[in-house]
Amino acid sequence: MSTLSKPANEEMVQGYLDGLDLDSPEPSLNRSHSYRHGFANGRDDRRGQSRDSYHNLVKMADIAMASDSLA
Repeated sequence: MSTLSKPANEEMVQGYLDGLDLDSPEPSLNRSHSYRHGFANGRDDRRGQSRDSYHNLVKMADIAMASDSLA
């Protein structure tokens, strides 16, 4: 089982929590990569379906956090 190379950041956690609320609008590109990744995961969990495998989602989370640090 894969794990994140570092813990989820605050933006990812906030996005996840917002994604759990089906009344929250989809985030626009002005939000961080981490926020948008967390939001999508929250939506997936609320709907009871995953858009990808756990292994790929972990990779995507690491990429999102790395992308934020490059911006």
